[in-house]
Amino acid sequence: MIEKFDKIVSKLANQQTIRAVRRGFIYQMPLIIIGSIILVLLNLPIPAFQDFMLNVLGEDWREIGLSIHKGTLQIMALTTLITVSYAVSKEKDLVKSGEVNSTIVVITALASFIAFINNTNMIISAEHAGSAGMFRALVVAVMACNLFCFFYRCRDRIWPSALFSYNGGALIRASFRAVIPALLTIFIFSAARRMLDFTGSDNARLMFTRIINETWMTGHNYFSALFIILTTHILWFFGVHGGNVIMDAISGATPVATSVTSVADVSILTKEFFDTYVYLGGAGSTLGLLIALMLVRKKSNENRLAKVSVLPGIFNINEIMIYGLPIIFNPYYFVPFLLSPVILSFIAWVSVRIGWVPPVTQAVEWTTPIFLSGYLGTGSVAGIVMQAVNLILSILIYIPFVRLQERHQQHTLITVFKNLANEIQYVQERQQKTILNRDDETGSLARALVAEIKDGFRNHTQILHLEYQPKVNHKGEVIGAEALLRWIHPVYGYVSPLVILNLCDEANITNELGRWVMHRAFSDLQRWHKEGYNTLSLSVNLSPRQLQEDESLVQTVRSYIGWFAIESRYMELELTENAAIDPSDSTRSKLEQIKGLGINLSIDDFGMGHSSLLYICDFYANIVKIDASLVRTITSDRQRQQIVKSILSLCGQLNVKAVAEGVETKEQVEILHELGCQYFQGFYFSRSLDSDKFIEFVNEHGCIQEEAVV
Repeated sequence: MIEKFDKIVSKLANQQTIRAVRRGFIYQMPLIIIGSIILVLLNLPIPAFQDFMLNVLGEDWREIGLSIHKGTLQIMALTTLITVSYAVSKEKDLVKSGEVNSTIVVITALASFIAFINNTNMIISAEHAGSAGMFRALVVAVMACNLFCFFYRCRDRIWPSALFSYNGGALIRASFRAVIPALLTIFIFSAARRMLDFTGSDNARLMFTRIINETWMTGHNYFSALFIILTTHILWFFGVHGGNVIMDAISGATPVATSVTSVADVSILTKEFFDTYVYLGGAGSTLGLLIALMLVRKKSNENRLAKVSVLPGIFNINEIMIYGLPIIFNPYYFVPFLLSPVILSFIAWVSVRIGWVPPVTQAVEWTTPIFLSGYLGTGSVAGIVMQAVNLILSILIYIPFVRLQERHQQHTLITVFKNLANEIQYVQERQQKTILNRDDETGSLARALVAEIKDGFRNHTQILHLEYQPKVNHKGEVIGAEALLRWIHPVYGYVSPLVILNLCDEANITNELGRWVMHRAFSDLQRWHKEGYNTLSLSVNLSPRQLQEDESLVQTVRSYIGWFAIESRYMELELTENAAIDPSDSTRSKLEQIKGLGINLSIDDFGMGHSSLLYICDFYANIVKIDASLVRTITSDRQRQQIVKSILSLCGQLNVKAVAEGVETKEQVEILHELGCQYFQGFYFSRSLDSDKFIEFVNEHGCIQEEAVV
């Protein structure tokens, strides 16, 4: 049952429009957080705090706060229109291809919204700009984007192609091509407004409120409460401020009784009943969700968001959870968002009816924190107990859905990560660097990964680590190792070094990464030598970009030799032959100086580039590593055998050592040894190992005791 539910909800969550709407709300996060915090400060029910603010900031401090509130939460319809239309437009092929600029789509949606709302005295009223206009803004944002793109695609069939053409600059030409699609889109919303005015449909909300007053507000009837709760939260889920629509009707129909002798003397289902016993943390009992997130998702972004939401949530301000998580348009939270207040209201209503807890008989400010509101509203500790029971129930209701959402999000993140790896391979093949400046999920993930790497450098808690693949002779005796960069991410698992290096290249932290790798690797080599394994050598890959751009490279290598007190002949830097190494005089000078320090230089992937011989001469190499693609088919391809034989012969003539990499079978070892290869590296002998396990491997297979090392 759970699996079936998860499958259905996952499909809904991945629906393009829903995904875009949720992303649009996330774009508003800074304004939502600012507005929520200001709202807490303005309504904080602590006289000492209010007096303090008055004394420190003066009488105008509330006006400052209100102006910030007006510029954040009170224009949410407008910001929603802008961010959602932007997010939706970014999903369109016309925008992805660059044919249409998303800004044009956004301003068309804004113009359509203003044409649609019914204002005669001003361009836009506070009602339409704030939360009351959210649903209209959502509908207009989605429909305007789709209509604009539809008309744009049909432009050649609707009007002559020469019309609104322009032979000037590209930006002006694009603007001319958008004239008719924008005009038709705005016209449709203007016409829709006139139609609604003609039919009188705009009075639907007033009619709905009157029906609630006359039909459902009976005070003691739980079915009226159930209707109110479901209606309120369904409206909330689709972006309509349910409290504005429903709660006004409740407060007008069922006033709080201030003097009662029994439960029968008072209407139970008052607005204060819901605020005190049901809406713990706001609509949807989201204080329970907030705690569930902190309990279940301790290392997630949602957990960090929950921590930010704690202060506003305590005071029943849950805009951060509603719009920032977001709950609205999130299929995973639809059920608990409705179910939690339904169950809590039933438990509280029954408890009041049978006399276990008192009814709420005192009006309490809606921002009063949980437990304090329970006591003030009922004048009894039983009110606090009822709130505690309901809070625990709401947490238990939300937890399974939080787990489902976590599983879905992990699956989504893995998919985005795979897309990122594919995109990096794509841009590498075309020598482009365009990942970090993308504004889609792939770009966001890339920036998040870079931020994690930078945090590791900054805090000296690097999440990257090194593993060491042994280099051996044909008997399996160890001569050294190659340091390999690894990242086992807690969410995405194994992150390819190709992804790491390309992201670092684009983020301009390649030099920092290279220095960290050398420092980490040579510190391990120092430890091995101190433990008695003083003939082991270690090679570290040198990025072409670091070689080209790091002006302090030679000094860094020199400092590591002195710092770690290692004989330089046991240290090796690897250059990849098929990488784009700059053959400039500056690069050659750096390599010559490094070679002068006694450091070995090797060429990785040797035999697959177009200039192998020149690499040996130009880059002062004294070690080559025969490419794995040559080794892989050496047992079946006579031509490749001859190529390898030629490479080995060349190495012998030039006094250059050769290592065959990618060795996976005994047969490959035997053929390579017969051809004259002395050293090997590959899965046949060992995969890459952490430092301690590498030493265990050395103890098991022995170490070559010789002066000349590889």
